[in-house]
Amino acid sequence: MHPPIPRLPGRSLAALLLAVTGAWVLLSAWLWRTPPIDNVEQLVWRGAVEWGYYKHPPLPTWLLAAASPAWPATPLLTYLLAAACMVVTLWLFHALLRPLLGRGDALLAVLAALCLTYATDRLPIYNHNVVMMPFIAAVWCLLWRTTQRPSLAAWAGIGLCLGAGMLAKYQMALVALCVALWWLRIGGWRVACHRWGLALAAVLAALVFAPHLLWLMTHHWAPLTYASDSSLGAHLRWSARGPHAVLWMADWMVNRLAPAWVLVFAAAGVLSQRPDNPERPVPPPDRWQRDFLLLAGFGPMLLTAALCLAGGIYLQMKWSTAFALWTVPAIQVLLPRRWRYGDAPLPRVVWAMAGLLQLLLLAITLHSASLQAREPMRKGAWRQRDFATMARAIDVPVDVINGPYGVAGMLARHLPGQPRVLIDGDLRRSPWLTPTDLAQARTISVWPTCQVPEGARPLARGWAWWTHPAPPPVADGPQAAAEIARRAQASHTGGTAAVHCP
Repeated sequence: MHPPIPRLPGRSLAALLLAVTGAWVLLSAWLWRTPPIDNVEQLVWRGAVEWGYYKHPPLPTWLLAAASPAWPATPLLTYLLAAACMVVTLWLFHALLRPLLGRGDALLAVLAALCLTYATDRLPIYNHNVVMMPFIAAVWCLLWRTTQRPSLAAWAGIGLCLGAGMLAKYQMALVALCVALWWLRIGGWRVACHRWGLALAAVLAALVFAPHLLWLMTHHWAPLTYASDSSLGAHLRWSARGPHAVLWMADWMVNRLAPAWVLVFAAAGVLSQRPDNPERPVPPPDRWQRDFLLLAGFGPMLLTAALCLAGGIYLQMKWSTAFALWTVPAIQVLLPRRWRYGDAPLPRVVWAMAGLLQLLLLAITLHSASLQAREPMRKGAWRQRDFATMARAIDVPVDVINGPYGVAGMLARHLPGQPRVLIDGDLRRSPWLTPTDLAQARTISVWPTCQVPEGARPLARGWAWWTHPAPPPVADGPQAAAEIARRAQASHTGGTAAVHCP
């Protein structure tokens, strides 16, 4: 048997993370014609730095705006920001797991996480989930540090990270609940540092989040209203809540984490078959270590499922994105000791399996891109739509494009002067524009339709444009309901959904 590869020092781990994420970023820049819809949304919102936007809190947009002076605000910049968030997350992930699981198992967890979809084909997606992930990792690191050595500074860092994470996405509240549960688990009320530390963390988190809260109050709670119109307002029947929560957790455990399980259990199989050392010198996990990893891995999952059961919330499968990688070490700590590496280095065969998994995921991505390129206007083929060609169909000067944020935003990137976007004709959703701007601007509209009206021109299959500030009203007739539904769907998805015409 080949000797194991030596343990990776810090610089080698950084090189590994940069190499893998950099390769997927370059692949995406070469492979896809159009950036992910979430990236387009951030590029549109960058037009105004606000304390909030109609769908989400502001931190991802702030980071993009802050990075723009150093690098042009292009899709590639959003890819780099997404990759940076993943590198920081996995670096902190490894730093926490190394003392808890041992160097070998911590590195195995990192290799498994690098095989998950948001570290491979979905790595370039720059959205609120991705920006929240480094703050989640930082909270777990600081929480374990203050568990080992009570520290007000660590509690202050927890509060700042919780507040900043809430400015990325409200799901950070799940992590805050987990922090409170851990405080109870360790008997935080018994230690003065923990008593004052929890209060300090709560105050600092509230102070960081307060300006956005004021913005919410003065903007009619717009993101919450948007959410209540979809998932939060679903109100599933009591009989449907249990099965839906189970399905969501099964998607988390089986679908989202499938590549990680392949590597983790294959590596365990390799270890269990080694005749030279059948009993690995892996000490049993400390109860606090085990409970901490179980809380990080399953706490957000169970809390979200409980919200579904109690409130009837329709859980979107993608809501597991920011938390799923923490389930990997939670399962590792439950494995039999003979299946764990502890501080032992990983054998070469495990590295080979990780490389093969990356190649398999690469092949799947190339195949998917090829299929989407054949019919880019169908469902799920957004990233192969050719907006450069579509933009050439617009032969008039344009200052503002009114329409769904994705389609209008991509057309704007390919038109001279990169006109601004009026999202769905709504100034409240487009704070970079004023009524005066619109009164003076040359505005065109794009919208989904199966019948191009007189005076308008086709843009692509199922889409039209014309030189008016708003699309035409829906005409009465048998197709009126379908036309209204197409416009509503385009507004909700940014225009990514396929337009089905009879």
